[in-house]
Amino acid sequence: MNHIPQTSQFCCPSCGGHIGTAAPLDQVVENITQPSRRLIMAMLAEKPGKAVYRDRIIDRIYGGRADGGPETADHVVMAIVSQLRRQIEPFGWTITNSRGGAGNLAQWRLIPVEVTP
Repeated sequence: MNHIPQTSQFCCPSCGGHIGTAAPLDQVVENITQPSRRLIMAMLAEKPGKAVYRDRIIDRIYGGRADGGPETADHVVMAIVSQLRRQIEPFGWTITNSRGGAGNLAQWRLIPVEVTP
């Protein structure tokens, strides 16, 4: 039996305008079992379309460690986000990224794959 995921309409957190249609986020999240992917997805899903800074994600994943995490934490997080992006695209979602000036301002946004202009 094929299950066709239902879709929901999503709006921009800043202007309130329609940004696209995709599977409901609770359906997407329940399909993510790897802990760090699930944590990142939860952060991005708080407000679809809103930027989440890389440093905030690194702090959430590694902040509790005495050593602060590996020296390559930014590369590890980039790889996790890439894996997560591939995992959520079948549900109609993607993760965009931008560097915004200095490296510490790198950010990701969760948006529907088919964004409505």
